[in-house]
Amino acid sequence: MIRGLESALASHKILKCRVACYWYLPNWCLLRPSGGPEDIRRAPWSSQRRSRCAVTASKQEINWTNAFITSTKPAAEGLQSVTVDIGKLAGDYKKPGQFIQVRVNGSKPGFFAIASPPDENNQGLVELLIKRQGETAEAICSVAEGGNVDVSHVMGKGFPMDKAPHETIKELLIFATGSGISPIRSLIESGIIQADKRKAVRLYYGTKNESHTAFRNRIPDWQDMGVTVKHVYSDEDRGYVQQIFKEDQAPEANVTAAILAGQKDMADTVIHELTSLGVDKDLILTNF
Repeated sequence: MIRGLESALASHKILKCRVACYWYLPNWCLLRPSGGPEDIRRAPWSSQRRSRCAVTASKQEINWTNAFITSTKPAAEGLQSVTVDIGKLAGDYKKPGQFIQVRVNGSKPGFFAIASPPDENNQGLVELLIKRQGETAEAICSVAEGGNVDVSHVMGKGFPMDKAPHETIKELLIFATGSGISPIRSLIESGIIQADKRKAVRLYYGTKNESHTAFRNRIPDWQDMGVTVKHVYSDEDRGYVQQIFKEDQAPEANVTAAILAGQKDMADTVIHELTSLGVDKDLILTNF
């Protein structure tokens, strides 16, 4: 019996995992699922996310590059805006939703989606939005301007906006919570969503309250670009993103796509609601 248990444990190797998201390596991402590729495809969305994370991670080897911080400042309560000079590595940043890994003095790395939009003239600079939670995040946020960190190459496929061209997708629904606004800022400011060519683009942006809301000063610019921003503050009896969406007018399902970046509970509920309305699940887009 003991030998059988040892064999079973040996078959589930702990992986160094990558997540094409904007926050740290979640605990659920550390173990390879027991099923094969067919099991992964049949699994629910949240399980597929965990499985793909683990499988992709096993194929990655990180060549760390020294970089330095050019700016670090609070972005909101509990959130830090950190600009990093990653030099030539920035040339591989092509699509909103891509991310890098960052570590300090060889510590465990964190995974962060890039908040600034892709720009050939960025001179090697990328901005990150970091939630000050956990040892890695605190270490990065404690590095002073001019200080050094190690970074990976730019990773991830980004948001597959080619699936939602403005010619056929007239309504675009965007859902973000907390630090999940990081890749969404990149998406909007890149112009790739072409909001001015669609019937409606709505951003449901959920945070605890106004003081916890990053990029507030940029929201008027997003609105000028054609994005309707709906603030949802959970501690002011306004509910949650998924609840506010349910109360709104239902989209025209056959011409609607959605983009998700945020907490699992929000994502699962929104996906269920969208598919119940008839939105094609292939048009519910993420950056991983």
